[in-house]
Amino acid sequence: MREVLLMINTKGEWIYTNAEIAYELGLTPATVNAIGKKLYGNKIPHWTIDEVQRIIEYIKSITVEEDAKRLALLHDAVVKAGYEKQDDEVIKERAQKDLHNVP
Repeated sequence: MREVLLMINTKGEWIYTNAEIAYELGLTPATVNAIGKKLYGNKIPHWTIDEVQRIIEYIKSITVEEDAKRLALLHDAVVKAGYEKQDDEVIKERAQKDLHNVP
């Protein structure tokens, strides 16, 4: 028989990890962690079901316009820094120079 370990906090509530939540939402654990920290501060990232529901509501509240604005700010910062996106052929050539034949 296989033993099942449940994560329970000191109040007897089930708790969920960033990875478990991310898997269910189709996101990365880092995204869930960042949102959790934004909502709950710098606490241990084990969330109760009420906290999970609040994280989900926050994610659902992000509009397409807000996300577009966020990405536009990122684009502007990259341009301001003077970074130019590399051509795929240039990247391939540089990668080929770094590869070594191993006998």
